[in-house]
Amino acid sequence: MANQWSNAASIFDINSRPVTSALFLGLMFAIAVTAAPAAQAQTLNVLHTFNGSPDGADPGPGLTASGATLYGTTEYGGNLANCDGSCGTVFKIARSGSGWIETPIYKFTGVPDGANPMARVIVGPDGALYGTTVMGGTGSCDIGSRGCGTVFKVQPPPTFCASFLCQWRATILYSFASFADGAWPEAELVFDQAGNIYGSTITGGTGPCSYGSYGGCGTIFKLTPNRNGSWSKSTLYSFQGSPNDGAGPGSALVLDQAGNIYGTTGGGGLQCPYDEPCGVVFRLTPSGAETILYFFTGGSDGYLPESGLISDGHGNLFGAAAAGGQGIDGGNGTVFELTPAQGGGWNFSVQYTFDYYNGEADGPGPLTIDAAGNIDGTSGGGGPYGGGTLYQLTPSNGGWSYRTLYSFGFGDGSQGFFPEGKIVLDAAGNLYSTCSEGPYPSPDDGTVWELMP
Repeated sequence: MANQWSNAASIFDINSRPVTSALFLGLMFAIAVTAAPAAQAQTLNVLHTFNGSPDGADPGPGLTASGATLYGTTEYGGNLANCDGSCGTVFKIARSGSGWIETPIYKFTGVPDGANPMARVIVGPDGALYGTTVMGGTGSCDIGSRGCGTVFKVQPPPTFCASFLCQWRATILYSFASFADGAWPEAELVFDQAGNIYGSTITGGTGPCSYGSYGGCGTIFKLTPNRNGSWSKSTLYSFQGSPNDGAGPGSALVLDQAGNIYGTTGGGGLQCPYDEPCGVVFRLTPSGAETILYFFTGGSDGYLPESGLISDGHGNLFGAAAAGGQGIDGGNGTVFELTPAQGGGWNFSVQYTFDYYNGEADGPGPLTIDAAGNIDGTSGGGGPYGGGTLYQLTPSNGGWSYRTLYSFGFGDGSQGFFPEGKIVLDAAGNLYSTCSEGPYPSPDDGTVWELMP
């Protein structure tokens, strides 16, 4: 399944991986494509296989749960008449008897609603689904009519619909106007206690970054609800790029009780191996004053912290760096922790370094902390079959013990591969997420899966 539009991260090259890892992964693909994965201790069930149209393609961001229903987005597929071939969808998947039914509840059209959602939807205080599209909308960002992206809300139709194919209603909360306004929001949104929405754009703003005709280092924005149902947008911060600031915020934000905003940038900061920027961890006050909590160095700490942060509920922050650490080829990524220090500041520590050559994850994605305090995560690469892993880190003797919950491969042709999205768990401890591609070789549009312990 070919991508019709290159995403902003690819344009800015802030998501590229080290050359040696890419070559090794290519070799592993060639080997693994002929071999089916061996039996594994956990049971993985494929709940849905995407087919491009009408249900969507590339459900990479993972899932959001609301009650017994799972919601997600596909970057492509759905409406094939616009957006150079496909605009993307919002979908739900729910139990039906002993199985599951997937329904594309909204198909984007490009203008005015947006196109190509690259983040999960979240459930708002009103029960509606809120999200972003990286392209589309009514703005102009110097690449034809593809737009600068939108913030949207989708909700069920006002009257009962007996058909499972009924489309939900979309409301556009904001359409980014230009690079100066901020452009290409790749990350999911977050609400504060007052009902305001926060998010990021991976480019645009007033920073000095320039990539050909694309300008700006990215922004953090706020949407405030008005009494008449409209929303007012303000830019809280425009990143300034290397060497003193981050660039390219493309992952989820975290808010604390005081309203401070925490996040990561995959670009900016110090210069790292392979001529890539290392990235940073930052904090913004509610008024938009920024503090860099950590500059990645590309050494044992890792670099490219592209997956955002999570909080453990005690004021500590965890995240994953997609590359670097202590490894044979310069490292395959790390899990790190930031803890508040006495007297101010933050302490940074590496909690785990991945070893791709030992069958572990490569390029870790978003993290989830479960009820037992374990860290569950996905990786788009690694594992003994080369198609990515689902792994768990368990507290052990002051450190963390690694175990692979499931390894994805190419040869069996059913489960999909490249599990890069957020994991959600149910009350029974079952894990749910997506693969962005597969089954191999067809239809290769991604899957939704359940892993039962």
